[in-house]
Amino acid sequence: MTTTTSRPRRSFLWAMIRQRCPHCREGRMFSGLWHMNDPCPVCGKLFQREEGYFLGAMYFSYALATGVLIPLYLLAFLLLHTHNTMLIAALATGLYVPFIPLVFRYSRVLWVYVDQLVSPGESSAAPYEKIRRGHGDKF
Repeated sequence: MTTTTSRPRRSFLWAMIRQRCPHCREGRMFSGLWHMNDPCPVCGKLFQREEGYFLGAMYFSYALATGVLIPLYLLAFLLLHTHNTMLIAALATGLYVPFIPLVFRYSRVLWVYVDQLVSPGESSAAPYEKIRRGHGDKF
């Protein structure tokens, strides 16, 4: 009987929080504030499976932004003691600005993770992904 000394895989949730690849859970999905690694620097998993792939991440972006903006709006309402909704909205939006990079990054991370859960295998790879991997006919 042989024993392996390899590290156990990171948990799914912990890898998502740390913005790691959903396939190997080790590679960083981002190399800068706005720049996304593609493919994964560790396992080579393509994150952008087709042109326009991250359009779906906008749904997560909307949900995350709403989850941040509503509490900020309520906080501004309580702190300002006014019913001037434009002023409250302007303050909440100003307070939201530092969260934009996090919302951008996590909306993409969530989109990639959901896609990995729904269609994890190579059989669902789009033609764009197959060409990028070098497994398809060139146009």
